[in-house]
Amino acid sequence: MKVKNLIYITIIVIPFLLTGCNKEPVEPVTELPADGSQKVIRVEENGIGIEFCLLNEQGEPATVFKEGENFKFHLGIVNNVKEYDSLYLVTDFLGNPGLFMVYKENNDTVGKPVKWEGMNEISDGYPIFNGKEWKIEFPWHEERGSAKPYDYETHIHIFQHYFMGLAQPYLPTGKYYTAFTQHFCLGSYVNRPNNEYFCTDTLQLKIHFEIE
Repeated sequence: MKVKNLIYITIIVIPFLLTGCNKEPVEPVTELPADGSQKVIRVEENGIGIEFCLLNEQGEPATVFKEGENFKFHLGIVNNVKEYDSLYLVTDFLGNPGLFMVYKENNDTVGKPVKWEGMNEISDGYPIFNGKEWKIEFPWHEERGSAKPYDYETHIHIFQHYFMGLAQPYLPTGKYYTAFTQHFCLGSYVNRPNNEYFCTDTLQLKIHFEIE
């Protein structure tokens, strides 16, 4: 992939937060209704656990929010592969144009909290130890990287990827959903560059939610 002419920045955002989707026991599902009792998508395939949910302003998984509430998108990846003590996270999912995209119930596109601005040539290499989880969260109204005049130094930097917050207006009352399609992979450090990869199937993850 060609590398955009981006400047390295001092803001490093790899949010390992204490709040998240993994507080409640859930059944494996890939789609959530807005009015259901389950608030978390949780899937595990080939030793890779995926957790996807929306968080309210108290950091709790939810699918119904108040108008003006700045809810968050939460994605967690768990390493449950037993063959290795640690594996590195393959980060191509961060460039997925559908990641954290919001749609109206009639399928009209609303937008997403951040814009992917490219990546540098640093290779994947972030380790996830066995039984541990990596987490990322973005609020719907994300102001980081949106300052005017535009300045590359304010980019959000996650691994080798760069994002710009879009400062989206708060959603009006109505019914919405967020959905994206992606497979997730972890790779071994052994015998590089002939790495061994552990991947999920291509997953279609979808959460219906309401603003009231």
